[in-house]
Amino acid sequence: MDELIKTVRQNKTPIVIALAILMFVAFGFCPAIDVAGKAKINGLKVLFEGSGLGFSRFLSVLIFLAPMFVVLNKSVNLKLTGKLSEHFCTLCFIAGVVLCLLFAIALPSGISLSWGSWLYMLISLLGIGVCRIDIFTKN
Repeated sequence: MDELIKTVRQNKTPIVIALAILMFVAFGFCPAIDVAGKAKINGLKVLFEGSGLGFSRFLSVLIFLAPMFVVLNKSVNLKLTGKLSEHFCTLCFIAGVVLCLLFAIALPSGISLSWGSWLYMLISLLGIGVCRIDIFTKN
């Protein structure tokens, strides 16, 4: 276990970028919503063709932006100030979970989350764990 924690600490940046890319893929290309048990629609189709979804369509834009901000921050090294620079990725992963939960609440009746959305939230939680590995392990 100590070896795993040491490896995660050493490779934190590539792991965080990989998790953010997996979040984008999970919501964008896997079934994100289930329409009355008959059709499964991925997040990109919701974003570009979801004309009857209203606020849920707007939330899908924000859901896609959360992992993009993580990748942008890690690859370009944005110059953020104060505590925001230390916790930006963690905040983006938390925002991804919260936005996905809001997305579930805002969906019209008869439409529910599919496994792609749940996978998105699971990967987000893993991202939070990787970003905050120092807090979880007091070594």
